[in-house]
Amino acid sequence: MKYYVKLPVIPMRKYPKNEAEVVSQAYFSEEVLVFEKEQDWSHIRTVSDKYCGWVETSALHLRDSFFPNSAIIATVERCAAHVYKAEDTIYGPFLTLPFESKLEVPTMPTDPASRWIYVTLVDGSPGYIQRGDVSLQETKKTQEELIEFSKRFLGLPYTWGGRSSFGYDCSGFVQMLYRQMGISIPRDAIDQMHWEEFSKIPISKAQTGDLIFWGRHERAISHVGMYLEKDLFIHATVAENAPYLRISSLSSSCWSENGQFSYRAARTLFL
Repeated sequence: MKYYVKLPVIPMRKYPKNEAEVVSQAYFSEEVLVFEKEQDWSHIRTVSDKYCGWVETSALHLRDSFFPNSAIIATVERCAAHVYKAEDTIYGPFLTLPFESKLEVPTMPTDPASRWIYVTLVDGSPGYIQRGDVSLQETKKTQEELIEFSKRFLGLPYTWGGRSSFGYDCSGFVQMLYRQMGISIPRDAIDQMHWEEFSKIPISKAQTGDLIFWGRHERAISHVGMYLEKDLFIHATVAENAPYLRISSLSSSCWSENGQFSYRAARTLFL
C-alpha cells in the first residue's frame, strides 16, 4: 500500500499546524512516504525529490499502486485543467488540477478523435477530462526546447514553497523545468547550486538551460533562475515589486553584479 496526494496542491509545513511555515508543496497524484502521524497531521517525504514536511492527513489517500505497469496514464499538460463529472462543460468542473498531475485511463475512447477521456482519480473517483488538456505519452524535452516551454508559465504568481503551476517559487520552478528533460535536481536553491552533478562556469559562458544563482555568498544562496539567451533569464520572484514568474536581464540594476545580491554564480550540466 502507498500514499498519494488526492488534492490538487497541498502545503508541506515545518510543524504540524496550519500556522507553521510552508517549506514546500506536494501536488495531485504524487507518491509520498508517511513517517509518523500526530492528530490530524502526517509527517511525509515526497518520493520524487525526498523533501520532508507536515501535511494534513485528509489530503492523502492510501491504496495499491496508483499506476500499475499496465495502466494508461493521462498527464495534465496545461497550467490548470478541469475534471468533470460528465462529458460536458455546462455543469462545471468538480476539480481543477495543476500541470504534471497524473490520472489513470481505464479505457481509451474507441474514437481516436474523441474530445473526452474517461479517467479515475487517486481515490478511485471517476471523471472526464478533455483530451486537449492532457498528454497520453511521456516525452522528454531538449535543452533548446526549454526556452519556449518555460514561457508558458509567465505571469504565474510567486508562491513561497511552490512546486505547482498554481504558483512556483524560484527553485521549485527550475526543478520542474529540469524534470521535463528527465533530470531530477534538488529542491532548494542552495542545494541545487552545490549539487555534485553541476559544473561551475562563468556567467558569461551561460547557455540555454544553465542555472544562475544569487545570494550574500556561496553558502547563503537565496535565488535561482534559468538562463534563456541574450542576457535573459526566467525566474519566479517577488523582487522589484513584481511578484510573479517573469523574464529579467542579467544586466539590470537588480540582477547585475552590482545589484542587490553580492554573489552570483552559474552552473551547467551541458559541458
